[in-house]
Amino acid sequence: MNKNYLNELLKKSNNLQAGNNCLIFKNVKIGKDVSIGNNVVIYEDTIIADNVSILDNSIIGKRIKYGPNSSRKIPKTPPLKIGSNVIIGSSVVLYRGSKIEKNVYIADGVNIGELCKLGKDSVIGKGAMLQFNITVGEKTHIMNCSQITEFTEIGRNVFIGPDVSTSSDPSFARGKIRIKKVVIKDFARIGSNATLVPGITIGENSLVAAGSVVFGNVPAGKVVLGNPAKIVWKARV
Repeated sequence: MNKNYLNELLKKSNNLQAGNNCLIFKNVKIGKDVSIGNNVVIYEDTIIADNVSILDNSIIGKRIKYGPNSSRKIPKTPPLKIGSNVIIGSSVVLYRGSKIEKNVYIADGVNIGELCKLGKDSVIGKGAMLQFNITVGEKTHIMNCSQITEFTEIGRNVFIGPDVSTSSDPSFARGKIRIKKVVIKDFARIGSNATLVPGITIGENSLVAAGSVVFGNVPAGKVVLGNPAKIVWKARV
């Protein structure tokens, strides 16, 4: 059975607070004034900066494990790094290899896969899922229950509404997987329940209306609407 290093950290850390049934593995580094809720698991080598709050039942620094029929090889990943003043809600899962910049807010039930990067001051809403190797720029908001597929690149000051879905595999898992990433440029806005298909780019300061299905690139500064989405007017700044 793995040793729980919580008591050692409590002895030497600055104002660490931990709830009941916490499990902390070896080589975890924790800054000052960190608060950890009940039933939290923090895996080995995780780095947590000052003033971080982790709420109940969260799993931090989890290692990826693929299914027996997966064609993907498990990548070598660095430790999970969590910046200062980050708030992590209840029942959140953060995988090893990701980097969370300072002042990020992660709401309850979020799942963030390996090798993701969240820019400072970003917000991830309840139940959102970010898969493998996703970049999120600073001050970007991804709202409740949105699903962001692997390799998606999201700029700064982007707003993604609830229940938005992106996809990156046009093969529908038939034959060899061919990744075509989605790119969302700075200041773009995506309305709730929109769907973005593989390989498209959403231009800077554009707007995708709620419920739209986007099959092609959206030019900068334009509004698209419908299924399939079409340009309807110029976006307001």
